[in-house]
Amino acid sequence: KKMFPKATSTAEETKQNEYYKYKIREVFNIVDINNDGYVKQEEVSYMMRFLNQFPSEAQVREYILPKLEEDEPSDEIKYEKFEPFMLEVLQKNEFEPSPAEHLLAAFRLLDPEGKGYIQEDIMRNLLTSKGIKFEKDQYDQFKEYAIDKTGQYFYYEDYVAKLMDENEKQM
Repeated sequence: KKMFPKATSTAEETKQNEYYKYKIREVFNIVDINNDGYVKQEEVSYMMRFLNQFPSEAQVREYILPKLEEDEPSDEIKYEKFEPFMLEVLQKNEFEPSPAEHLLAAFRLLDPEGKGYIQEDIMRNLLTSKGIKFEKDQYDQFKEYAIDKTGQYFYYEDYVAKLMDENEKQM
């Protein structure tokens, strides 16, 4: 879902863009720990997720980072390049979140016996060592949000329902 429905007037579009710029600046400032207008490349996918855009690891590596670097290859991305790129992404909703069915299908691949859950130790290993890896605090937040009362299982249908419900409320 987009942060806003499609603008129907120039005034609405201007207001939307100002909001998007505010959110882009907000996440950039959180990640820019040196306050120098630069963030590490590996932070780009996390910032995009914060802005409700979910590119794949391959899209980040092969499309997004080269576009942000342009003619200045570097380990860091500067705000002046990130903001216009991210504004366009948000306007187009280019990397929108997967629908519930896609998320459930992905979880079911991790649950070949069809038990409806994934054990905590397996989930921790997957999320902290594969793909775009979660940092410890990111995993801890996910676990707190998604794990059952026993602290042993992620019931993924409950998790996806909760996630979809919250996405609806945010929009």
